[in-house]
Amino acid sequence: MKKMLFSLSLMLVFTIPALTFAQKTETPKYIGNVEGIKEYSLNNGMKILLIPDGSQSNMVVNIVYNVGSKDEGYGEKGMAHLLEHMLFKSTKNLGDIKKQLSDKGGVANGTTYYDRTNYYEIFPSNDENLKWAINMEADRMVNATILQSDLDKEFSVVRNEFEIGENQPTGVLMEKVFSTAYMWHNYGNSTIGSKEDIERVKAPTLRKFYEKYYQPDNATLIIAGKFDEANALKYIAENFSIIPKPTRTLGGTYTVEPPQDGEKTVEVKRAGESKLVSAAYHTAAYADKDFAALAALGEVLTANPSGYLYKSLVETQKVSSIWVYSPEVRDPGLMYFNFDVPKDKDLNVTENLVKTELDKIADIKYTNEDLERAKSKLLKQIADNKNNTINYTISLTEIIGAGDYKLAFLYRDNVENLTVADLNRVAQKYFKSNNRTTGLFVPSANETRVEPAEFLPNQIASLTANYKGKALEKEVAPFEASIANLKKNLTEGVLSNGMKYGLINKEVKGDKVIANFKFLLGNEKDLAGKNQIGSFTASLLNAGTKTKTKEQIQDRLDQLKSSINTRIFGQNLIISINTYKNNFPEVMTILKDMLTNSTFPQNEITKSISEETTYLEGQLKDPQAIAGNELQRISAPYPKESVFYTPSMQEEIDNSKKITRDQIVDFYQNILGANNGFGTVLGNVDAKTAVSSLENTFGKWNAKSKYTEVKPTYFETKKLDKNFITPDKENAMALGTESFKMDQKSADYPALVLANEILGSGGFLLARLPMRLREKEGISYGVGSFLDIPVSNEVASWGYYALLNPTKRDAVEKAVKEEVSKALKDGFTEDELVTNKKSYANIQKTMLGLDNTLINLVNRKLQYGVSLDEYDALQTKIQGLKLEDVNAALRKYLSLDRLTSVYAGDFNKK
Repeated sequence: MKKMLFSLSLMLVFTIPALTFAQKTETPKYIGNVEGIKEYSLNNGMKILLIPDGSQSNMVVNIVYNVGSKDEGYGEKGMAHLLEHMLFKSTKNLGDIKKQLSDKGGVANGTTYYDRTNYYEIFPSNDENLKWAINMEADRMVNATILQSDLDKEFSVVRNEFEIGENQPTGVLMEKVFSTAYMWHNYGNSTIGSKEDIERVKAPTLRKFYEKYYQPDNATLIIAGKFDEANALKYIAENFSIIPKPTRTLGGTYTVEPPQDGEKTVEVKRAGESKLVSAAYHTAAYADKDFAALAALGEVLTANPSGYLYKSLVETQKVSSIWVYSPEVRDPGLMYFNFDVPKDKDLNVTENLVKTELDKIADIKYTNEDLERAKSKLLKQIADNKNNTINYTISLTEIIGAGDYKLAFLYRDNVENLTVADLNRVAQKYFKSNNRTTGLFVPSANETRVEPAEFLPNQIASLTANYKGKALEKEVAPFEASIANLKKNLTEGVLSNGMKYGLINKEVKGDKVIANFKFLLGNEKDLAGKNQIGSFTASLLNAGTKTKTKEQIQDRLDQLKSSINTRIFGQNLIISINTYKNNFPEVMTILKDMLTNSTFPQNEITKSISEETTYLEGQLKDPQAIAGNELQRISAPYPKESVFYTPSMQEEIDNSKKITRDQIVDFYQNILGANNGFGTVLGNVDAKTAVSSLENTFGKWNAKSKYTEVKPTYFETKKLDKNFITPDKENAMALGTESFKMDQKSADYPALVLANEILGSGGFLLARLPMRLREKEGISYGVGSFLDIPVSNEVASWGYYALLNPTKRDAVEKAVKEEVSKALKDGFTEDELVTNKKSYANIQKTMLGLDNTLINLVNRKLQYGVSLDEYDALQTKIQGLKLEDVNAALRKYLSLDRLTSVYAGDFNKK
């Protein structure tokens, strides 16, 4: 299904005054180095972790507080999450945090979960950014203003976030199951909290919560990427060591969930098309060795295609898909299974079938093959995470919340040391019907109940105190984030069949290799009416070949800690690869087998269709899905045979059910090929080896169908506001667009880019639309604008989006149109121009430090011939813009008279 996707990028900034305390500065005390993580501490109880990675051109500052929804009391449900929002408002020393975050042009966010809250900033590596971020985090640790006037606006934003979650059947069901499974422990409460508590809490109450938990002895500061370690420690000493150690004692939580003494049932009835069965079992804390065994067992049970539950339920089409989730938590958690049920299946019958299979878990005799397959997948995930320093730093948030960052290494060691006996033991220990939440209470005598082990603070301290970890990995070579350096390390070439390639010589942590390939397919005649056939063909390339089963392909990729992802949309086949230097040739050989020898087993096709249609049925009444689908249908009314045609969701369901194996095989044999393709490989791979692998994989793989680009049609949008009613949905979606003609070579392109930044997409929620709808009026959790300007044609568009409470539909429409109208009438200000030039330049520098950005730039050069220098040239043009240029571009291309908007939600709500 075609979907319009939106992301809210939270941005950064600025120089700030020093904190003032009467305490002398103190140099952080060095504790030790565990596998590249250097640990320090301060006398006030604060922990510091430094993770240097010279291969990065960005750095991340992440502060973790050991407080989450678990720590909330009566009437405080959602307080930890609400406080997270409030800490982006202001402090006594800094004033407006969001405004300052915008100027740095990085990426920032805050998140809350059961055991922790964190705040992080990612930005280009330089001493100014490092000093600012440390100063800022120290200031908002103790000087947040938490004003009632800010809270009055923000609570409705958080309520809107709550309402967004209420629209998702899987999330709602999981929340209810967790709530039912726990009798006393706060893991049974949703992190986002109670809507009533969110709305009623007052600033003084929130401040007490803040002053108790936002203290140095309850915090861990992590700095990672490319930075000066000596300066980092200096700035930490200047800003954090002067904060006194609090006199209060936290005490911790002491609730222990008693053993469950009978199967529980919960039923949720709400509007929607999704049918779901789920089951949860009380299991282990992250610190428990059983957690690793349970993670492996989860893979053994649910993996596609080898899992026992997958084979017994998905293979046989009793359910359409399955997934498992175990949160990494401080106290004993749950293992949660979700089963998606096709619309035509009886839910009660399916529930009994699922429970029958779940009851077999304890009695299965697991094999060494099961174990090794699961270990390969888990260790691949661990390695992939650890070798992406920025993401790894943020992911440590969860581990710190679970007790100590070293637990991540212990978990890995536990996975490596797993035995078949461990699988069988945890299966027998935890998977009892009286430890499950899905069913009914059944009286029974002499029950053997499950009592997960409690881990006290001293036990975790004992586990981690003397842990040294494995030998340190070699330091990777630095890579400057600049176009000049990219050009210096780029090799280009052409394979024997005309496919173009680029090789970026960049050493990545762990010798990781990333590749992205794009193949241009077919022509208007050969692709007519085949969009969904192409999509299914791509998704089934891993379903089995003449030499390997689906299971063997997946097992080998897991053993190689690698992945191959394929998808088709329109005339584009996209192949993405994540692997490692020594494994690259074999992974490419596996890909070649998929591209030239796929067999498309009928059973896999049937499962894939069932999974897709079940997913689509679940979207039929979802406001976001409806808004995206309908706006595309209204604004771009292509004929059904066009590669650009957007079917209705019901039409997509009906078409999916009609797809046959013959159609898929025909598409595979006649449409696919690499002769009109290009791709980029990033990593420290020997050029000769890389080219040989590319030639072997793609050099003789040619399409029978001749490629001719199908150009999009320009449709003039009209002034329109259309409602789509989705009964009993807590959240709504507003989405709008207008079309115009422009490509990226246009002289007006830089000015319109900056105009869009000021209007809706730039800064840290400080563009006009988010400032009005979220910050001032609190009527939308997520709002912004987007610009789509193509390289090779002139079919361009501008659009906006807003998530909202259905009762705020008219207020959102009014606010959006007023802000656009005001911008068109009065123009932007000189201050907005200067501020957004700065933040845009910084975010572009941040983006240049990301591997995917480098790959995309090279692929754009290979496809369109766009010089890499155009990246810098665009920045230069934007920095040279005058205010009249930006205002003129906005007025030239945007008009409320062409704005087509759709609104999806339960607008009958009062």
